[in-house]
Amino acid sequence: MICHECGNEHAVDELELAFVRPDDVAALSPEEIASRVQENKDLSIIDGKRFFIRGLISLPVISREPPYSIGAWVEVEQTSFERVYELWSEPDQETEPAFPARLANSIPTLPETLGIGASLLLTGPTTRPQIIIDDISHPLGQQQREGINQHVAHEYSALIA
Repeated sequence: MICHECGNEHAVDELELAFVRPDDVAALSPEEIASRVQENKDLSIIDGKRFFIRGLISLPVISREPPYSIGAWVEVEQTSFERVYELWSEPDQETEPAFPARLANSIPTLPETLGIGASLLLTGPTTRPQIIIDDISHPLGQQQREGINQHVAHEYSALIA
C-alpha cells in the first residue's frame, strides 16, 4: 500500500489505522471545509464552535510490543481546547489533568464509537495526546484495558487498504 504521508510503499501490517479528520469535518464538502473549518494535522475547529484534537488510542497487543495505536479525534469543550493549545509546546504538559472528551470518529468493526466518552491526556510536545476510553463496557474500552491479539490488530490495519 502506498503511504499518503511519505509516498513509500508499506506492508499493511506495518500501518496503523488513523483518521485524517473528525467524521463531522470529513462529511463536509471541500467548499464547506474551506469556509467553515480551521484545521491542521492535529487541531480542527468547525464554525468557531466545535473543537477537535487528534490523539492516539493505544491498544496493548498480547505477546507483542509496542501497542497498536489508532489515530483518532476527540471533541472537547472550548476551554479545554484553549488550554491544550496553550500547553501544546510546553515540555511539562503531561502534568496537566486529563481533559473530558468525546470520540469524534466511528471506527468500523466495532459497535458505534462516535460520541463515546473519553479522556484526553497530554504526553509531551513531540508526541500526540493519548485518548483513554471511559466506557469500560464498550468493546473499544475493553480492548484498551485488556489488550487485543495480533489478528485484531491485522483487522484494524486492513481497514486502511
